[in-house]
Amino acid sequence: MKNLVSRVAAWARPRVLPSGRRGTVAGTALLAVVLAGSGTQIVIDRLTSLPDGAVLRAAGVTVSEQDYQRRVHLLGALYGVQAPPDGSKAGEFARATAKAIAVGLVLDHEAAAGGVVIAQKSAEDQLDKLVAESFPQGRDAFIQKLGQNGVSEADVLDEVKRQLANQQLYERVTAPVAAPTDAEVVQAYQERQAQLVQPEARHLRNIVVATREQADAAVDRLRGGADFAVLAAEISLDGQTKNAGGDLGTLAANQLQDAYAQAAFAAAPGAVFGPVQTQDGWNVGQVLGVQPPKQLTLDEVREPLKNTLVDERRLALWNSWLAERMKAADIRYADQYRPADPDTPGEGTAP
Repeated sequence: MKNLVSRVAAWARPRVLPSGRRGTVAGTALLAVVLAGSGTQIVIDRLTSLPDGAVLRAAGVTVSEQDYQRRVHLLGALYGVQAPPDGSKAGEFARATAKAIAVGLVLDHEAAAGGVVIAQKSAEDQLDKLVAESFPQGRDAFIQKLGQNGVSEADVLDEVKRQLANQQLYERVTAPVAAPTDAEVVQAYQERQAQLVQPEARHLRNIVVATREQADAAVDRLRGGADFAVLAAEISLDGQTKNAGGDLGTLAANQLQDAYAQAAFAAAPGAVFGPVQTQDGWNVGQVLGVQPPKQLTLDEVREPLKNTLVDERRLALWNSWLAERMKAADIRYADQYRPADPDTPGEGTAP
């Protein structure tokens, strides 16, 4: 599904796609959950060992092979997470997915135990907002995409509810974290100064079309002297930028999808580049200007660095809390699904 994010497996990394409002990039991920929740047909089993055909049990809930396959399908449909096509890392993928499901079950259990309840209306409002951001062509396009991927709106609402519940849990658990002192911020700046550099950024404009042939034709017209802004208004599918001449604003490479970033940052100032295929379609871009990298001063990074230190401390506290809950949940895996570190939540696990 277009512009969906998964933090469940290493093969799916969040990327911002090259289309959006002036100065920003559209395609906000429809769902960005900490981990995949259960969302499956489940069987309650209180035996001490896994029954035949079970993949795992966590927090008293047993997930069968059928449940697991259903979850894999949902991960692929909602987040674009797919098993490696050549099968070389199939075992790693299976273990990562099983662990994600187990952690999701633990979080579901903790949310219920903590009295966290997400109202249907709240989830629906959040989904409406996210659909509007990710599908500017309208809700019908969202529904059509769901059908193409074999999932229902109820599946998506379940994930939205988990996202909201996980966020509430995260806020509760990490509430005691104190803000760093000024001295701690100065020390962090000194230790991280080499990384505190504003990367090269480029002012870009972009045209999105449906096919490679249309993109090739656009490149020919631009290199033949056509005005980029006029052409964007005429043919671009990006409703949020076409009337602004396709202007994306000034962006760093890490704000763009990899293939698009490679083309945009290899092009000379003023040059037209592409076609480049992304999840939005076929893209033709132009570099309007280049902002060179710059060492940032302490005053420039003081507040974001302070926020980073808070986030790091909150994440450490969250992962410690989650690791304790995972151990208490008595998670058991079938041999082929058992991860190497079954009792730890994984690096960077936060909503």
